[in-house]
Amino acid sequence: MFHRILATVAVVLTVPLGACGSPPADARTLLRDAKRSVDSSQTIHFHLTSSNAESSGTYLVGGDGDARRPDGFTGELDVSINGIPLTVKVASVGGVFYVQQPFSSKWEASQPDKYGFGDPAKLIDPNTGVTSLLAKAMSPTLGNQDRYNGELLDEVNCTLPGADVARLLTSADPSRNDSAVIGVDADTHQLRRVVITGPFLSTARDSTYTLVMDRYGANITVTAPPT
Repeated sequence: MFHRILATVAVVLTVPLGACGSPPADARTLLRDAKRSVDSSQTIHFHLTSSNAESSGTYLVGGDGDARRPDGFTGELDVSINGIPLTVKVASVGGVFYVQQPFSSKWEASQPDKYGFGDPAKLIDPNTGVTSLLAKAMSPTLGNQDRYNGELLDEVNCTLPGADVARLLTSADPSRNDSAVIGVDADTHQLRRVVITGPFLSTARDSTYTLVMDRYGANITVTAPPT
């Protein structure tokens, strides 16, 4: 009995601490699975942050929102207008983008590119949204593992075509490709995090945007606001 206990302890000690989830697949398979996880979900929550996002004029800094298929989005976006940080409420339904300016109770139809981004309702469009970038990723390689809110993430390092990134972030330079790190949940293969770095606001300095996706399939209703 004593020898069996020692053998069991020896086996346990050979397992790396903190290991969990199945071994990551190759980079292309991981990106394919991550794309499928988004494309098969009716709703997803988005959280956007940035670093080195400094420029003149109006540009996107961050935000939170919920997207629902086929063409709905509602949330709040952080923008900088001539150096002044502002948070604006936004909604996009049926191809019409609405915004509620700070200190106003009224909604008005507008254009999202005025704030440095494309139609947020297209974020989960499989052909033009976030997952379209995964399908066009260049030179993907498996990176390190990381954790986000306790989840183990398998990371893929790759390069994304600037023209495709510019559909989502209009401040991107379509003539220059951008580097990216894609974080995929090791257990569920859900796309969890997309970190894109490139010359979005200045040709002399790179900026980084980090998009986190969670709450897959949550009960979300998106309707056009009263105008």
